[in-house]
Amino acid sequence: MSERNPDAPRSLSTGLLVGIFLITASGLAFEVALTRAFSVLLRYHFVFLAISLATCGIGIGGLIDYLLARRSPGGVDCLVRRGLALAVIYPFSVYLLFATPLSARLTSVWVVSGICILPFLMSGLLLSRAFALHSSQSGRLYFADLAGAAIGSFGVIAVLQLAGAINAALACGVLAAAGAAAIGLGARRLGVGGAGLALAAALGVLLGLNMSLRVVDLPLMPLHQDPFAKPLYQELADPNIKARIVTSEWNAFARTDVVWFADPEGEFDPLDDLYIYTDGEVPTNMIAFDGDLPKLEGRLRSFIGFLPFEQFRPKSVMLIGPGGGLDILLGLAVGSETIVGAELNPSIPRIVRQHGEFNGNIYDYANVNIAVDEGRSFMSRSGADYDLIYMALTKTATTASSSLALVESYIHTQDAFVECLQHLTPEGKIAFVCQEPALLLRTLLTAREALREVGVPYEQSMDHFLAAGLPPHMYITGPYRNILVISRNSIAGEDATAFAERAIVGGLDPVYAPGAYVPVPLSWLAENPTMSPEEFVTRYNVERSRSGGMSLNLLPCTDDSPFVVDLSFGVPAQFSRFLIGALLAAVVVSAILLLVLWREGGSRREVGRMGAAVVYFMFLGSGFMLVETALIQKLVLYLGYPVLTLSTLLFAVLISGSLGSLFTQRFGAIALPRVVMAAAAGVVVYGIISMYLYPAVISATLSYGIVWRALITIVMLFPLGFCMGVPFPVGLRVAGEWSTHAVPWLWGVNGLMSVVGSVAAMSLAKLWGFSHVLMVGWAVYVGVLVIAALYSGSGAAAVYESDTTVAPSPPSSGGQAS
Repeated sequence: MSERNPDAPRSLSTGLLVGIFLITASGLAFEVALTRAFSVLLRYHFVFLAISLATCGIGIGGLIDYLLARRSPGGVDCLVRRGLALAVIYPFSVYLLFATPLSARLTSVWVVSGICILPFLMSGLLLSRAFALHSSQSGRLYFADLAGAAIGSFGVIAVLQLAGAINAALACGVLAAAGAAAIGLGARRLGVGGAGLALAAALGVLLGLNMSLRVVDLPLMPLHQDPFAKPLYQELADPNIKARIVTSEWNAFARTDVVWFADPEGEFDPLDDLYIYTDGEVPTNMIAFDGDLPKLEGRLRSFIGFLPFEQFRPKSVMLIGPGGGLDILLGLAVGSETIVGAELNPSIPRIVRQHGEFNGNIYDYANVNIAVDEGRSFMSRSGADYDLIYMALTKTATTASSSLALVESYIHTQDAFVECLQHLTPEGKIAFVCQEPALLLRTLLTAREALREVGVPYEQSMDHFLAAGLPPHMYITGPYRNILVISRNSIAGEDATAFAERAIVGGLDPVYAPGAYVPVPLSWLAENPTMSPEEFVTRYNVERSRSGGMSLNLLPCTDDSPFVVDLSFGVPAQFSRFLIGALLAAVVVSAILLLVLWREGGSRREVGRMGAAVVYFMFLGSGFMLVETALIQKLVLYLGYPVLTLSTLLFAVLISGSLGSLFTQRFGAIALPRVVMAAAAGVVVYGIISMYLYPAVISATLSYGIVWRALITIVMLFPLGFCMGVPFPVGLRVAGEWSTHAVPWLWGVNGLMSVVGSVAAMSLAKLWGFSHVLMVGWAVYVGVLVIAALYSGSGAAAVYESDTTVAPSPPSSGGQAS
């Protein structure tokens, strides 16, 4: 059972490396494009689960390859055939999802993941076979693999920007066909290589046609009242709501739609508001405006967000997410002299200016300056103080990710409110508009902790809040339902009474005004000012349970656990079930395969050695994702843009990891365990150093331009990525010397555990915070170090002299690689 791999050739062809590069780039780009497309249609938890299930296919593909290779190992022709199949599966799966009756079933996680798994399955079959054939050259192969993923992580952003998610997914077929052609031509298989080139050309033509004709596009699904569907698609599917999409624009951040709604008679009034939806979520208004503000006075006074503008008359305003321009009108209406805004979605400023005749060119007033940036990051770098910081319906951001969890928004955390308070003038205010009353309560508790951090004790903190809301019967008018005002100084007394009176005159319900209106449950905090958030939430949920309501998690959120809009306790049931199921699957599959090895005559030593290898690859799959996911969250504030954060971090870790992988090829087999020990130790030491390095570097360079911040991030992450790129190819190289069939088996286990790691990262972050996720990731790499040390100490590495002693192999049924 310990014979050397008879299929392993002495060297690799350049064509194979290029092919692996292109195929891996296509796989990561396809995953990002699918996530981007689904994020427009469906709720983010659903999207994450569906894509996570699908990416399990990479690991499952390795396990299937293990079973297939037991009968017929296959060679270059096998790789090319799988590459050609992958190239066809990409557009086929996109067509099934978005252009057939199956599009009506896109809220079935099993339908979505069942179709999406096909290309990942084929990719796993191809890559695991390539590593099995060339295990002695795993360092170079993994270099091509990671380099392709790194380029794919940046390249897909450009394609999303130019062509949208659907066409980006179709373009992956062209890449895969080109990769198959490179593998065939590199091995001088002109027939299969030529077939790859022909297929790439044909798929390129189809892509061009779809970009022009939009044969395959996001469908208008029957999603009325479907809880998994986004609000826009529920409304488009509702026969009682007549809506028309006026403008649509894709970018790497989101799809942005401008929608026009008919009146009750079904007519479209040219002076009615237009609504701008970002990824189908709650919209921002674009109001018909001809420059005459008095015409809009009555309209603005009836809007809940106008309350703080009208009462406090701010001279300088910071708008976080100015959207379609309504927030700008609020400032102009009260004579604000300076209006600064940060809009995260780059399409919105373009769309607002495109409709300049409709909205009065609201973004181009002399005293208005709107930047495309993340609001908190922009505010921190600006150094300015404001009379009012206003944020309306700013929510958790979702982004495309590579088997990763979501990149959460940091605009509503305790740390964010501390920064906002520090950027207020002495009389300054923060105004927060949200949809749900429970979210208002959570935000108040979070801001109360922030006030305490800046020196306002609990005993005085409730004098720093005002709140109002729409009466429930008016909820149908829109999502702008509740407002919370947070003041840097006390606002009890006349100001509080005036606020409550203005709310009532405007048809609103006062929710809290110190000394004037103090209802339950906020009266608990006013009457017992030292009550902790935990005590408040416990009492609140006891009262809810008496009326049959579900318990809500209203505890303050920090940057370490920024799940602001998730009001559930613990890990979502879907996540925990998926996590347990995937982990059990990996364990059961490993146990079965170990049993097969034992029944086929493997000695106790060989079975034990393979068992240790299984644990080693489990650690690598989960540890890599735990560290990577947590680092993305940690760096999103520094770079400012969620998509840029994701792309920069992936590129930095993957490209440096590819160099680490290539570096391992310099060492003979006997030294490999020590190389892994050094790399794993490097990961752990980096983790300890980063706890002190990151805050210092970020603080010193936050004011730098975005290009410099991205370069600094890449430099900071290079040592980590280099070390993380070492253990995987070394493990495959060693395992390939043990057994012909070990590599696809271990590839499959690693793939399954990578998905487990990404789900575990979000689950642990929800429970403990991302700092603890990083610590768990570092601990996993300690496990990698221990296994490598035990292997090195056992003297097992001495069973062979070096990877150059592998004898040439006869051609397999699929042909011999050159």
